[in-house]
Amino acid sequence: MSNIEDEKTSKEVELGVSPVSLETSCFSKEWILQLNQQEQINHFICLICKQVARNPIEMICAQHQKLNESLIVGANCLKQFLNANPDSCPVQPHNEEEGNEKITCNFKGKIKELNDHLDNSCPLKLFDCWYKPFGCVHACPKQKLKQHLILKLKFHFDLVVKFVDSLKQTIQFHQ
Repeated sequence: MSNIEDEKTSKEVELGVSPVSLETSCFSKEWILQLNQQEQINHFICLICKQVARNPIEMICAQHQKLNESLIVGANCLKQFLNANPDSCPVQPHNEEEGNEKITCNFKGKIKELNDHLDNSCPLKLFDCWYKPFGCVHACPKQKLKQHLILKLKFHFDLVVKFVDSLKQTIQFHQ
């Protein structure tokens, strides 16, 4: 081996990375942006490296089915991500079992305690979304409310913006 190859190998070992071939890494978006607008290429951006996906794969994740956008990743980026983070999601960390967990009630008590249980501590009790005053009609068990709030962040933001706009119009009308 030559000195250059020795030096390169020692740097790779020192940094703890392996070289990425240009044939397998995603494309740099800088050259595409010279002739295109960012909005035109958004659907081709790899979720992992934020470059233009090479060998794009549309990722399907049960936790993110309700997103209104395609989840695109470059084949090599996804392979590297899954090697480093087995059974993980590149969109956001979550426990797959948590979303599919069956919620049950194991109430064992007296009939006179049933109403109190149903009103205060039953895991099957449905809670309204925090954004109900703004128009979200979703209701779910307490354990799934956090997941709903995370998944519907943009939807909730849009509801609040719409509500504020209607308040502005009402104020202007009364002035």
